[in-house]
Amino acid sequence: MIIPRPRELAVLGGTVAFHPDLVRHAPHDASLGEEGYRLDVGPSGIELTAGGRAGRFYGLRTLAQFGAAVPYGTIDDRPRFGWRGVMLDVARHFMPKEFVLRLVDLLAEHKLNILHLHLTDDQGWRLEIERYPRLTEVGARRGQGARAYYTRQDIREIVAYAAERFVTVVPEIEMPGHAQAAIAAYPELGNHPTRRLEVWSEWGISEHVLNLEESTIRFCQDVLTEVMDLFPGPYVHVGGEECPPAQWERSPRALRRLAELGLDGPAQACGWFIGRMREHLARHGRRLVCWDEPDREPTPGTTVMVWRDEHAGRDRTDIILTPHTRTYLDYYPSDAPGQPPAQPGVVTLADAYNFAPDPGARGVQCQLWTEYMPTPEQVEYMAFPRLCAFAEVAWGSPGDYPDFLRRLDPHLARLTAQGVRVGPLVP
Repeated sequence: MIIPRPRELAVLGGTVAFHPDLVRHAPHDASLGEEGYRLDVGPSGIELTAGGRAGRFYGLRTLAQFGAAVPYGTIDDRPRFGWRGVMLDVARHFMPKEFVLRLVDLLAEHKLNILHLHLTDDQGWRLEIERYPRLTEVGARRGQGARAYYTRQDIREIVAYAAERFVTVVPEIEMPGHAQAAIAAYPELGNHPTRRLEVWSEWGISEHVLNLEESTIRFCQDVLTEVMDLFPGPYVHVGGEECPPAQWERSPRALRRLAELGLDGPAQACGWFIGRMREHLARHGRRLVCWDEPDREPTPGTTVMVWRDEHAGRDRTDIILTPHTRTYLDYYPSDAPGQPPAQPGVVTLADAYNFAPDPGARGVQCQLWTEYMPTPEQVEYMAFPRLCAFAEVAWGSPGDYPDFLRRLDPHLARLTAQGVRVGPLVP
């Protein structure tokens, strides 16, 4: 009943009672890798050998899933992918800190180690930035709704809580597109500085993008400097996708700026912008992550999330595979009528489980975009049970799908007992 299924499992006759205090901990074995572990269970009790602190944590999680009686046998287990992530969009619909902490627990339960927070978009800016207070004074409210954002103390609490559970929090600050909330707060960032915008109340892609002035570059770098202070992990995500060039094409100042920079035209502007952010992050020892765009060559020294193509990782190694056909959990779980509103498209439980990532990728990630998920309960409803299938893919141990379904039933019963709102089981 273990999810994700261990990579190597041999069960023998007999059981031993489980309590964390009764587990013998052998010295660390570096050959297992930092997240790997080995369990030996027999008449003399349970011995856990781990490659590192994370491996010990995961080994104890596996034992807890067995319940009060652990069968005799051995488990030799380690993940295939170093990046096993879940993206939570808190820009479209804000999610309270308490739910983010709960989601961290659920990630740890499934041996996932990255929480990617999509903190800003056209529809909201959800992170306190001390140097630019209007980002949350203006950008954290949509229409007549209440302002909603994370304070610096909120973030520090989330990051620390996650670290205790071996989950790294990766922040995403969208640029140069998906930026209308920022432009609403500071109009001088836009291509029409005298125009006053509202935070966008529609879904989709706004045409309002950041301008290409050096003052805007400095603004974004200032924001990222504060972000790095709050998020100590090695990665910072800057979006970089779906950036319509129309405003640059129509702006005389943008066209002059492109000429000054020696760029051939607006099509190159987004890549230039991302490159400037990469340089800034690199000076502080961080690595830039961005979404893939088919008409833009990846900026050297970046990690790219490939979301359009399920197999785009075959010729590139520094990628995270996030294909929408397998990992977008805001799509309907089936084509059955009568479901709550969701993003057009279908990703079934079987679709999620049968995702076969290119082994050379740095990792994999599933996405919880929240246009149609205004509450934590709806996020959980859409995430589970498909996130369980994704976790097994991310760990690198998917096997027989009917066997997964058999193990899934008791696993979902555990989640339900914890108060998790589980969506329909549609194989």
